[in-house]
Amino acid sequence: MKYDTSLAYLFTPKVLNSFFNLSKNSIQLSNIIQELGLNNLISKHTTFRELFESSYTQLLKNYRNEYVFKNAIAKKILMGRHSIKSSSLFTELRVETSKADIVIFNGTSHVYEIKTELDNVDRLKTQIENYKKVFEYINIVTVEAKVDIIKKLVDDDVGIIILTDKYTLRSIRKAKSRLKSLDKVALFNMLRKDEYLKIIQEQFRCIPNVPNTKIYTAAKELFISLSVEEAHNEVLKSLKTRNNHKNLIENIKKFPDSLKIAIIEANLSIQQQQELLIVLDKRVKKLLT
Repeated sequence: MKYDTSLAYLFTPKVLNSFFNLSKNSIQLSNIIQELGLNNLISKHTTFRELFESSYTQLLKNYRNEYVFKNAIAKKILMGRHSIKSSSLFTELRVETSKADIVIFNGTSHVYEIKTELDNVDRLKTQIENYKKVFEYINIVTVEAKVDIIKKLVDDDVGIIILTDKYTLRSIRKAKSRLKSLDKVALFNMLRKDEYLKIIQEQFRCIPNVPNTKIYTAAKELFISLSVEEAHNEVLKSLKTRNNHKNLIENIKKFPDSLKIAIIEANLSIQQQQELLIVLDKRVKKLLT
């Protein structure tokens, strides 16, 4: 188990950021690899691409943590079922008192709450109640052993998806639309100030003429006068603009499967992506010595 958690650490933001900035952090990354005891995975010919892929393969077999689930959703749902050209993916998106593991906006809103074999479900009911306020479709992505207890905790309009032992996503129960019962105040609270002011300007042709301390309340009152469908659609457009992945369209398929979600989260420029693709095929020991 200790070795598996070391491999999992290779895919944490701290390590991945060191790798994405290898020219600045080569010493730090070298130290991390030594501390994790990963030298036995690295021959003199091993490339970074091979290191990440072989480490990820071991995680799939022995330690399917949250990163594995997020990566599966990115590859099989965002890039498989939807399209990175027309969809936006967010991780850890704040919704009321919860943080949604993965949210995908395309023609509508989908949330994917992850419950791995390592997780408990103590907070699941609260999380789902928060998500019901703002997302049309709610899904829980989990393991087969947790399906029965999850069914007892959530309503039957919540979808349940299993990440199988063969690394496929199998639908146990399809999510149902909750569009008409969304909460317009909760939707408004997902927006930044510049986003809700843009919506108010476009919808009502003016910004409320009130002191700055009252602009939030005045804008909210106008926003909630929209129909729930309009309110949801405006939030959808705003958040897709905030995070549109346009820089990734050309290169995302060139990155190894083990790093799909990490690359999406990193939001690298096209130049940074090109540099990283070159580094991936370099030998680990050559760059870190």
